[in-house]
Amino acid sequence: MENTTSTDGTGWPTLSTQETFRAYRSYGERQLFAAMYITAAIMGVLGNTFVILAVVLSKRLRTVTNVFVVNLSVSDLISSIFLPWESVAILSLDGWPLPQAYWICVTTSAILHVSYGCSINNLALIAVNRWIGITKSGSTARRIYTRRNIACMVIFSWAFPLVIISIALLTDYGEHGYEPVYSACGWVKANPYTTLLAVIFSVCFFPIQLCVIICCYFSIYRYVLKTSRRMTAYDAPTVSGSIGGSNRAKQQSQWKRKIAVTKNLAYIVLAYVICQCPYFLAVTQQGYEWGMRLTMYSIAILYCNIWINPVIYATSHPHFKEAFSAMVGCKWQNISRSRAHSQRTVSTSTSTRQNGREVTPVE
Repeated sequence: MENTTSTDGTGWPTLSTQETFRAYRSYGERQLFAAMYITAAIMGVLGNTFVILAVVLSKRLRTVTNVFVVNLSVSDLISSIFLPWESVAILSLDGWPLPQAYWICVTTSAILHVSYGCSINNLALIAVNRWIGITKSGSTARRIYTRRNIACMVIFSWAFPLVIISIALLTDYGEHGYEPVYSACGWVKANPYTTLLAVIFSVCFFPIQLCVIICCYFSIYRYVLKTSRRMTAYDAPTVSGSIGGSNRAKQQSQWKRKIAVTKNLAYIVLAYVICQCPYFLAVTQQGYEWGMRLTMYSIAILYCNIWINPVIYATSHPHFKEAFSAMVGCKWQNISRSRAHSQRTVSTSTSTRQNGREVTPVE
């Protein structure tokens, strides 16, 4: 059936309420998206499994920041496991192909949305963690990042999106399931409250976290610029003793390591924002034909993010790169030996006690 469109005052084509619009122009386009989802799922499972195993096996990677990195990988891994069901939905021309197992489609939509919300929450938590770790004193970081507080942050990252998604699952305000417009498991547009709830969800899980991320990394940039200039001034030729020079060299080494880790995490945030922006634009333009067609492409781009993060770790993070190389070469003993490689790293990755409470230092 042909799509019928009209135009508004701006000249853009809008969608008639009586039309039977479909987001795909051909079955080949469906096959393309299905292949992209399957590829993203396979790479996401492999990559995020590597990240989780690397942190579990390598004592050098057991830091506070990597608690959130692992939580991010877990959410991406869950998305990777359920993503193939979207390919099943897309390739079907007659609705959900498993009518007796419709709950699979509902579950897939809900889990993908919860995982998505958890991912952006983790990126915001990582940004705040790096801001505190770089710009605040070690005692302040240890006071904030106690085991109890870290656990609360991780729980919040999952609970916030779960609460919003549960509204659609437990009430009539919004609905998850098979959406014929996109031939996908997601928000069901036939429900009169779905559009409102979908917009609320998008607003809660992008602009707010993005503002937090930008503020944190901008503050880090200014602090690093200021501190680097001061350290350069200290490096001018002086008659200071060897002990002072040794301490300064150690501080500079630790500083460079912090900056390297922060740069790596900034790349991850940048990749996520690039993948997210098209989807946010498409969601806000659902009244136009181009906005609805853009939705499927933007979702495909968004799902690419579930495997991009491990690639960034493998190529730019020194400790993850070392762990991944050992895992690929099946040299598992080399991963655990990394503790003996650097005694300084051990002291920053094990628990300490301060003020009678057990705390975990921030790298």
